[in-house]
Amino acid sequence: MVILSSASLESSINEFLDREVVRLGIEFRLPAPIAFGSVYDPLWFKIKEVHPQIKHPLELLPSAKTVIVFALPLSLEAIRSNVYGDDPSRKWLEEYVIANKVIESVCFRLCIEIRSLGFKCFYIRPTHEFNEISLMSSWSHRHAGYVCGLGTFGINNMLITSKGCAVRLGSVITEVTTEYSSKPTYEYCLVKRGLKCGLCLSMCPINALSRWSSGKYLCYERLVSIGSRYRSVIGEFADACGKCCVGLPCSEKIP
Repeated sequence: MVILSSASLESSINEFLDREVVRLGIEFRLPAPIAFGSVYDPLWFKIKEVHPQIKHPLELLPSAKTVIVFALPLSLEAIRSNVYGDDPSRKWLEEYVIANKVIESVCFRLCIEIRSLGFKCFYIRPTHEFNEISLMSSWSHRHAGYVCGLGTFGINNMLITSKGCAVRLGSVITEVTTEYSSKPTYEYCLVKRGLKCGLCLSMCPINALSRWSSGKYLCYERLVSIGSRYRSVIGEFADACGKCCVGLPCSEKIP
């Protein structure tokens, strides 16, 4: 069995990201948090029990051995510019669009590198891979990150990584066998730790998080509205908000 070092894969991902930072001039908070998980981790099956629409990695790549998930931490400028006002800041929207492109580019380059070594590789786009009626997706980067040990969930449904929840995520599924990441030993979310917080709930301008079963539809309507209203300003359909990820103890780090 050929085993590739997780350190070498991690280095490749951050080298690709470094090049993008230099090219774009955006202060993404690198290096990126990265985690490696086995496709045979029992948590994949537990996730399917709760979210049956989410594919097991082996359904997407039957010969897979490993899932790689990385977080691209958004810049401090974008995070802090988005704290005030009901609408998202222009900087947040611009960085959301760019971050998605960067993640897809890095996943593509990583897959090329892995395939050149003789292994199959498959990646999932960072966004817009969901049913617009049910608002369900066949893959969740957040859940993949949780299984692989990248972080834990906050009550805002975001994954809190070592660089907080103000991140965008990318996933790669591959035949490569590597060392797997250890999982967090405690909840990163203060509320889930039994401490006082819950600030993310009050940050939502439409109070969607307090009743998520119906609130997710209100959230989606808001995102579509923002994308439409700001298309001429941003130059693309930036269906983002991010209010529940900013101004929090967990926005930029583990609190």
